[in-house]
Amino acid sequence: MGAKAIDLISLAAFSLLLLIPISVFLFLRIPRIRSLLIAYMRMVVQLVLVGIYLETIFRINHPLINLAWVLIMVTVACMAVTSQSGLRLKPFFFPLAMAFLISLAAVFGAFFIVLEPQTVFSARYLIPLGGMILGNILRSNVITLDRYFHGLQKRPEEFITHLSMGATHWEARKPFMADALKAAVSPQIATVATMGLVSLPGMMTGQILGGNSPSVAIQYQILIMVAIFTTATVSAFLGMVFASRRAFDNFQRLCPGLFNR
Repeated sequence: MGAKAIDLISLAAFSLLLLIPISVFLFLRIPRIRSLLIAYMRMVVQLVLVGIYLETIFRINHPLINLAWVLIMVTVACMAVTSQSGLRLKPFFFPLAMAFLISLAAVFGAFFIVLEPQTVFSARYLIPLGGMILGNILRSNVITLDRYFHGLQKRPEEFITHLSMGATHWEARKPFMADALKAAVSPQIATVATMGLVSLPGMMTGQILGGNSPSVAIQYQILIMVAIFTTATVSAFLGMVFASRRAFDNFQRLCPGLFNR
């Protein structure tokens, strides 16, 4: 038996809970009410449209169509990463797309260890799993690229000192990459360490609401957490490596026009 359906009137009534944070914003005079309401209206419209589209995809359930949807998600994720990290889309879209696709290909290939290939490529597995993984890839890459490139901008003397002392370009960039990756993975490690005690994760909750036993839900949660952490780390690392090839000129300086701000 699946999760109980929620009627629209009840859902609308539940959404009135937003009046509480809005009241807090009003009390503290935080100018975020308009952006909050716009964000939630966009969320509702986007989810309704995606829900209609996914119903069609699930009904057709063709591997090529499923993979095409994943590619669309990768494209949107690359655009979001560059926008939120203050980078221009044109020089960094291809490097990020390559980093994302390599990470996804590796982890979905590893899924064959525990699931049959036809199951992995089915719409009900490929799209939800890909969405959860890409969501975490997006967050880790935003943090990593922002910390990496702005570290190079704010501490150029450190980078130049490494080069002047005989370090290769890779060796001079390595401390900045390490600092950026540490900032991205630390929250995820904290989340993994407290999972089940502080929070009941989304995959496990969805499995239980869908009617599966807690033991099966735990198995899938472990599976997705390993996949998420691996892809988030690998994609963030590869994203910095590939992006660096577009970011420096022949004199080992950051190219002008890379940033939106």
